[in-house]
This record gives sequence, structure tokens and C-alpha cells, in this order.
Amino acid sequence: MSFKVFLFVFSISIGVAALFTPFIIKLSCAFKVYDKPGHRKVHQRNMPTMGGLSMVLGFFAALVVSEIYFPNAIENFHDKFLGIIISSVILIALGVIDDIKGLNAKFKICVQLLVAVILIVSGFCIEEITNPFGDKIFLGVFGYILTALWIVGVINAINFLDGLDGLACGVAGIISFFLFLSSLKQGNTTAAVISLALCGCCFGFLPYNFNPAKIFMGNTGSMFLGFILAIIAVTGYSKTQTLITLIIPVIALGLPIIDTGLAILRRIARGRHIFHADKEHIHHHMLTERKSQRKVVLSMYFLSCCFGMISLSFTGFKGIFAVIALVLVIMVTIDWIRKSGFLNFR
Repeated sequence: MSFKVFLFVFSISIGVAALFTPFIIKLSCAFKVYDKPGHRKVHQRNMPTMGGLSMVLGFFAALVVSEIYFPNAIENFHDKFLGIIISSVILIALGVIDDIKGLNAKFKICVQLLVAVILIVSGFCIEEITNPFGDKIFLGVFGYILTALWIVGVINAINFLDGLDGLACGVAGIISFFLFLSSLKQGNTTAAVISLALCGCCFGFLPYNFNPAKIFMGNTGSMFLGFILAIIAVTGYSKTQTLITLIIPVIALGLPIIDTGLAILRRIARGRHIFHADKEHIHHHMLTERKSQRKVVLSMYFLSCCFGMISLSFTGFKGIFAVIALVLVIMVTIDWIRKSGFLNFR
């Protein structure tokens, strides 16, 4: 695929997101849709929210316009695009209502599962896996369960990470950039185009969201980012159906996955509901070390880049070497978590 196609997609995405964000700020203020300060929040004043709408516009504008001018850029675009549109509309509506009124966690999970089912019916599903040694493992019904859990899990992982100015937006942009590079190395142009469209809308919105933020993405934006990242992973798998193509996005998403996993373990250890909000995420721990928001967010960007580069290196591993590399990554990550004190749930 020509480089100009990727440049075109990125330009449209970043341009539309950046262009519409000031309008969303005015709209949010006009209708008084604010994220208000609270005991578990860092900001001290009412902040316009629903900035995620500008990212949604940037993302879909890039895909639609690229399909018009470069009809072969995205393989099987028409077959699955309807499923993405329907599930996106449902998820965006959920996010908007949640940003305005606030919704129960159980209700949100039910809607997210509905979104996952729509995607699975549309053809986004992990049905079988080829392990590093070349053997195929047919998952059957467990494939549907795994896909649904993956989609809902990534949606909430990015949502949990959205606690500081520019954090979730920047991390999602970095993750999508590395997924773009790994997709290119694997020859998956569909996943590459979708990744770059997401990367562009994140970086188009980031100047307005970075500390000191002018607007928040809200649950509308954080859930949408997680949703598209989950789709990219499944799209990458659909091309080759190997275990490595599943490992790559898992490692790229290492930071939000680790943060979510620690939150679940922490809440279970304390006898709380896993969706009981607290102020002890990784970025909160870093803030207690008297670091500024900017320093914490930049540190999290650096960690995301590290996970991204590790995930990119896995595109060159096969067989036993992939297994050894994965074990080493897990061991080093666990050691980092332990030494950082994130396992202290007392």
C-alpha cells in the first residue's frame, strides 16, 4: 500500500479531531455537561467533558474518506463496517448518557456485552489459534467467550486509566501507533489503517486534553478508544490466526491491562466490588510521590512506549523463541510491579 494512503488517513483523522474539539468544548459548556470535582478526582474545577465525540468524528471521517478515495485500502470493509457502526453508536450513546447523568456499573457492563455480541455476529471473533509450534487449537464456544471478555476488558481498561489530564488519550495514541507498525510488519493493511486512524484522532485531541486540560474525553471517549483497540487486536488475529498476533496487542496494551488487573486484585483482596472506584491506580501512586501531573503522565507515556517496542519485537519471533521471550517479559514485568509497591494491598 502506498505511503500516501497512510498519510491521508492520519491527516484526516488528526485534522478533524483537532478542528471539532473547540466546538465540543463550547457545546459542553452551553449544555453544562461538566465533570465535577470529587474525592477520587484530581481536577479542582468543573471541566467540559464529552471530548470523545471529536475523536469519534476524526476516526470515522478518516475511514470513510479513505474508503472513498482508496477503495482497496481496507479489506472486507463493507462486510464488517456495519457491525462497527451499530456497536459504536450504542457505545457512544452509553458514554454520552453516562457523562451527563451517570449510570450503574452493572448496566454499563450489560451494554458493553451487547456491543461485543454485535461485533462477534459481524465476524470479529477469535475462533482458533495456531500456537508457536504450528498446531491449531479450535476454541469453539470458548472463542466467543474469549472475544467478548477481551472487548469488554479493553473498553474498561482504558476507562480505568482515564484519571489524569491527557493520560488515557496519549497512552491510547502510543498503543495504536505501535499496533500500526506491527500490522505493517505482518502485512495486515486493514489493521494498519484502523490503527493509524485511531492514532490520529488521539493526537488531534491531545493538545486540548494535556495538562492543563481544556476538556476531558469523558466515558464517551475512553470507552470508544478501548473499543477500537480491541477491534484492532481481533482484526490482526483474523489475518494470521497465530498466537503471536494475539500476544502483540496484549503486550502493547500492557500498561492499562496491568493497571486494571491490579485494581481488580486490590478490590477483591479488600472485599470490595471490582467496580468500586478508588484512588489507588498506578498514576495515583506516582502522584503521591509528589510528582506533578505532567511528570506522571510523561512517565506513563514512556512506559507505554517500552511496552510498545517490546510488542513490536515479537513480530520477529517464532516457535520456542517466542515462548522464551514471552516468559522473560512476564518475569521482568512482575518484578517491576513488585518493586514498585503496586502489590501492597494493605
